[in-house]
Amino acid sequence: MSELEKIKHAKTYIDELAKGINPETGEVIPEDTVLNNGNLSEYFFLVSNILNRVIDNGGVVSRSRSGTPVLPPFTLPQESHTRVEITTEPTMIKRFTDRINSLVDDNAMRKLKVTALTKWLVDNGFLFEEIIDDKKRKKPTIEGEKLGIFSEHRKGQYGNYLAILYSENAQRHIVNNLNEIIAISNGV
Repeated sequence: MSELEKIKHAKTYIDELAKGINPETGEVIPEDTVLNNGNLSEYFFLVSNILNRVIDNGGVVSRSRSGTPVLPPFTLPQESHTRVEITTEPTMIKRFTDRINSLVDDNAMRKLKVTALTKWLVDNGFLFEEIIDDKKRKKPTIEGEKLGIFSEHRKGQYGNYLAILYSENAQRHIVNNLNEIIAISNGV
């Protein structure tokens, strides 16, 4: 049974309870039971209306508490992986993630998270984390360096920093493992 079918099934149960009918048997619920309480019946109707909106929206809740749309998780079909721009110039992970996100309509789904890429790289032994100046920093491991991940000291508007750069080979490796990274980004 799909999620949408489960929601529809739950709505029929709530509707019956709101009318004072046992959804399992179709019998009228006795007056003296808690399920036939007037206040509870009101709440059943409220829940039924909410479920109806979710059903009308294909099983997706349309807005968060703040009123902003709740977007479906990031997806990128396998055939679109070849469209990810891989540069010969080393790049920073944020720019690389932005190129991946540029392939989808970010109004239609959530973005791929940079943290998902770096988590996958840490989990697979290409980066490690260390504390520098009370901040968690990532650096390439020996395996990461073999893959083409390296660090470079740079100067920015806020001072010196260590940039982690990804070579063409490292970018390809990330694209080849994009499905695993997307799963991390979506919390699977």
